[in-house]
Amino acid sequence: MAKTVRNAVREIAREPRQHLSTLLICAVAVFFGAAMIAGTQLLAHLIAGPEGADGAEGGIALMLGLLGTVFFGIAIFVAAIVVVNTFSIVVAGRTRTIALLRLLGASAPSLRRGIGVEGLIVGGVGAVLGTVLADVAALGAAAWLEHRPDAAPLGFAITPGTAVPGAVVVLMAWWAAWRGARPVLAVSPIEGTRRTVEPALKTLRRGSRALLVLALLGIVLGAGLLGLGVLVGFASSAGVLLGFLGGIVSFTGIALGSAWIMPAFLGLAGLPLRASAAGRLAAGSARRHPLRASRTSMGLVIGITLIMMFATLGQTFQTVMTRWSRELGIAEDQTSSVMRSIDDVLWFLTAMLVFSLVIAAIGVVNNMQASVMQRTRELGMLRTIGLSTAGLWRMILAETAQLTLAAALFAIPLGILYGWCGALSMLASVDGIGFFLPTPPWAMIGLVLLGCAVITGIAAALPARRVTRVSPVAALAAD
Repeated sequence: MAKTVRNAVREIAREPRQHLSTLLICAVAVFFGAAMIAGTQLLAHLIAGPEGADGAEGGIALMLGLLGTVFFGIAIFVAAIVVVNTFSIVVAGRTRTIALLRLLGASAPSLRRGIGVEGLIVGGVGAVLGTVLADVAALGAAAWLEHRPDAAPLGFAITPGTAVPGAVVVLMAWWAAWRGARPVLAVSPIEGTRRTVEPALKTLRRGSRALLVLALLGIVLGAGLLGLGVLVGFASSAGVLLGFLGGIVSFTGIALGSAWIMPAFLGLAGLPLRASAAGRLAAGSARRHPLRASRTSMGLVIGITLIMMFATLGQTFQTVMTRWSRELGIAEDQTSSVMRSIDDVLWFLTAMLVFSLVIAAIGVVNNMQASVMQRTRELGMLRTIGLSTAGLWRMILAETAQLTLAAALFAIPLGILYGWCGALSMLASVDGIGFFLPTPPWAMIGLVLLGCAVITGIAAALPARRVTRVSPVAALAAD
């Protein structure tokens, strides 16, 4: 084990840049979780005051803690998908080295354990960084609150509970690294010396039939529960509980089946790109690296779907309640305060999902940087036979746009569907409301598309700027 750890440390030290995105993802996830715990504790001290909290105030702190746990779980789910993809890319870049080690006698399980240890180390460093930043931010906020005029001492101190998210993220990073190493390490040594890309999608699918069964089971069972929740919602608002469970189960099935679902949307998003030569080259990249592209897009799908769900729920709730109050002759000012409160809660929940989107965006940027760097020779050859620097920029931009557009094409309708089902299960049982159609949140759709455009620009500019600095001759000489 000591030798495995030494080799892992040596590999990280040899090329630390390859793990930079994993480190950043782990630090962001831990910061979010630790800040939620410390912030909830600080809020409890602030509410309680010098005399201590009563039951209601303690209940508020508990509710916030549970809410933070749910959203931290979402962030971890996104981070796991992104880190699995990141380590798949890292290992794919070492395919020839791994094959040579296999030929010299190293076993696939031992190499896989070594990569898992790399994930453990990188996750540990990210966990420490994120925890320290969250603790410092919480202490700084407490000091600022205590120095306000007429403010009483809060008696706030960091508790060991803020270390829990770090421990969770370290385990997640280890598992994600171990999982991400699986596709490439399954290749035989002789075959590995000839491969520079990930195995074919049909090969990966053939080895993941159990995962496909779980994905189909989750989608079918979740859709059934979601539909049952809507039906129950016409009789009682308790149907929202069934709908909530159905949404979780069905979306988990969708995430598990991303390797079967996302290629279709990637192909659809690639259709507009075929008008130019650079676009056709870009569309071909997703076909050559299907698993990497699917996982990268799925990280964005999770964040966009949840944001669209809350936005649709809020917009539809406003529309339905406004129409209902007018039909009953209720004064607008009697309902406006309630709807403002609901809007505030939904915007707060949406803001918490930004951490998940940031993690997914880091994954897109990392995917494009690694993809471009691993294709240095291919890009050098394209430039040698006439592809201009502008054409190279357009090709990389089109590749990134395909990933983000595929995520938006899938996630926006899915989020609207989930939000509509949630609104129906909550409001359909109210006298005078019944069935209604969703109200699309056009402003949020615009913001999501704008965000996808920003992610596309950043994720394309960084690798394009780097690769165009390399001369075509030097690129052709790259290994």
